[in-house]
Amino acid sequence: MKNRVGIIGYGNVGSSIALYFKKKRKNIFVLTSKPIKNIKFINFFNYDKIEEFINSVDIILICIRDDKIENIIQILKKIQFKNKIIYHTSGSLTSDILKTVKNNYVGSFHPIQTFPKPNPKLLENIYFSFEGEKYKIAKSLANFFKSKIIRIKKEHKLLYHIACIFASNFPNFLLNIADELIKISTHKNYKILIPLIQTSLKNAIVYSPKNALTGPAKRKDLKIIKNHLKFLKTFNPDIYKLYKIISEMILKDKF
Repeated sequence: MKNRVGIIGYGNVGSSIALYFKKKRKNIFVLTSKPIKNIKFINFFNYDKIEEFINSVDIILICIRDDKIENIIQILKKIQFKNKIIYHTSGSLTSDILKTVKNNYVGSFHPIQTFPKPNPKLLENIYFSFEGEKYKIAKSLANFFKSKIIRIKKEHKLLYHIACIFASNFPNFLLNIADELIKISTHKNYKILIPLIQTSLKNAIVYSPKNALTGPAKRKDLKIIKNHLKFLKTFNPDIYKLYKIISEMILKDKF
């Protein structure tokens, strides 16, 4: 990576990127609100030295929560600089939010990955979605992480992010429900479900999610579904509603 890269934010995504550069023995610059001592290859700046940070980099990656990005933009707008590449890593926002930082190149560079903890390995062999300017720079950045890049249209960004949520966040929530139900019914935890989870995921990858689908709703076994719903209605009304709507969509072959 020839361009000098700087990160704003040192959460799970930002720190994973910084640690990846460190692993590759490449210098990286990080702007944080909390004072952190420099470590080899990672140079930290507080906000009172933001101009020095900006002058040190060619590419700025904004790796903070969506609802905090506007605050950073207001700070950047007050500083006179140009011809920098500014990308954010938000899954839902487009590059338009950055366009008020004038005379620079902007884009959305989102890793299609989940980061429960800082882990540089999670950046490898994944896809990054990109929308904005200087595509070749974004592509070289993805290549640096040994990953691939896909281009996305602005008008499709929200739908794309919803897809990511269905692929990552919602399955974990559903597995948490399964864990609670297993604890009640067997006095064991989710670990006894691991072979089932692993096989289901493997089948979805090999055969496609639609072709891997099994269970009573797929078989249209209405008697079992009716018994499940009858039990859930008094046991847990919220799980009842969830089970009902998912089963109805499968029965109607909505997707």
